[in-house]
Amino acid sequence: MASTALVIGGTGRVGGHAVAKLAALGWRTRSMSRHPRPGDATEAINGDITDPVADRSALAGCDAVIVTVESPYDSHGAHAVLNDGVRMVAGLAAPHGIHCVLVSQIHVTRPDAVPGFEAAAHARALGEEALRTSGTPYTIVRPGRLTDDPGGRTGLRIEQGDTGEGHVTCEDVAEACVRALLAPDVSQGKTFEIYNDAYGPVPAH
Repeated sequence: MASTALVIGGTGRVGGHAVAKLAALGWRTRSMSRHPRPGDATEAINGDITDPVADRSALAGCDAVIVTVESPYDSHGAHAVLNDGVRMVAGLAAPHGIHCVLVSQIHVTRPDAVPGFEAAAHARALGEEALRTSGTPYTIVRPGRLTDDPGGRTGLRIEQGDTGEGHVTCEDVAEACVRALLAPDVSQGKTFEIYNDAYGPVPAH
């Protein structure tokens, strides 16, 4: 039987790519979003990460979950989504051992580097820690500044320590999330940053 993955934020910039890549690999996919689009996944679910009923229902029977949600601009909204919402999903996933891949961001350990986004960085840091301590298998992907260019660009870096700076395409972030699910022995329990140090051309195929 095919594995089933839930993508929370599955109609978003990263989530849409993740759903498509998983489906192409033969996974059953569920996409949970406040604005679901039928046909984007095996199952489109209308739901919000801050709703425990929606989270529990969407996770039922899943083998994996990718959480990729945009940050609200206000501090209260950021904490509700990026901290409380992630904490809720992690807590629901833990009893079933569901591998949770969380898309966070660089700068979570140095929020002063992103003036105006300190609240989001702080909330993401708390959400990361909630996932790490939940007991469920996890991988945390911290992308640089997102672009909508095609993936597969040169100069892609994967690092740890949250010291780097750069851009990265949404497609490349989605690919990193999918690869984390495909290689759990390598990816589980890891937190890493992903970005381009050289904004080079797409390699020829």
